[in-house]
Amino acid sequence: MAIAADAAPRRRRNAKTGAIWRGIAGVVGLAVILEIVSRSGLVDPRFLPPFSEVLLRAITLWGDPVFRADVGNTLLTYLLGILISIVIAIPLGVVFGLFTPAYRAARAIIELLRPIPPVSLIPLVLLMLGAGLEMKLVVVVFAALWPIMFNTLYGVHDVDPYAKDMARSFGVSRFGVIRRIVIPSAAPFIVTGIRISSSIALIVVITVELIAGGAQGLGAFISRARASYADSLETYLSVLAATITAGLLGLLINLAIGWVERRYFGWDSTAKDGA
Repeated sequence: MAIAADAAPRRRRNAKTGAIWRGIAGVVGLAVILEIVSRSGLVDPRFLPPFSEVLLRAITLWGDPVFRADVGNTLLTYLLGILISIVIAIPLGVVFGLFTPAYRAARAIIELLRPIPPVSLIPLVLLMLGAGLEMKLVVVVFAALWPIMFNTLYGVHDVDPYAKDMARSFGVSRFGVIRRIVIPSAAPFIVTGIRISSSIALIVVITVELIAGGAQGLGAFISRARASYADSLETYLSVLAATITAGLLGLLINLAIGWVERRYFGWDSTAKDGA
């Protein structure tokens, strides 16, 4: 029995290590293919520069204080947007999950607002707030709100009713039941919603910066690079390098939240399955 118990964690570690190496092999293989295609002259190098040059530009850009400030501004907007979304969405999800009449009363408004593409709000919010941090936050919060709220709602619905009844039988108040039973039980769903919203939020932040402009941000950097170098190789190198940087930021954020899920919510099937 002890040998079988030790073998299970070892198999999980080996599977995880194998998945990591397969992912690295896939990335390296794609980089080699792009390098060969670009160097062979099959594609205009302005449209597909060698991957090695793009990677070098992505590394050297970190030596530019303006670029670092743009990345920092994007991350700040992302973090503020996610935090505001969490503060708004979790209480709403708990209320809608516990009180069905409240959800039914708000359902028509929710179903009217939820399908609206966040990017379509940019012209309206731009007119109202200007091209500043507030404008970006409004659009980001609108985009990131829904996955967190609905995952919280589903998590609250999934709470064992017997656990709530038992807590009440011991004299725990309604608020105490929510704090001690409902929210901890729904936490894996909530974290999954945050992970989904984090990817959406980062995409929306960079899209807003790219479309609406503004002084700072990774999207604004891409827009400035395109305007500064016109139709030259420098333009494509800078734009692709910034795009790779955005992808790496998204990957790191997703890995960090995924680690939190596995570390603190590994006992829950939704966290294990990545639902």
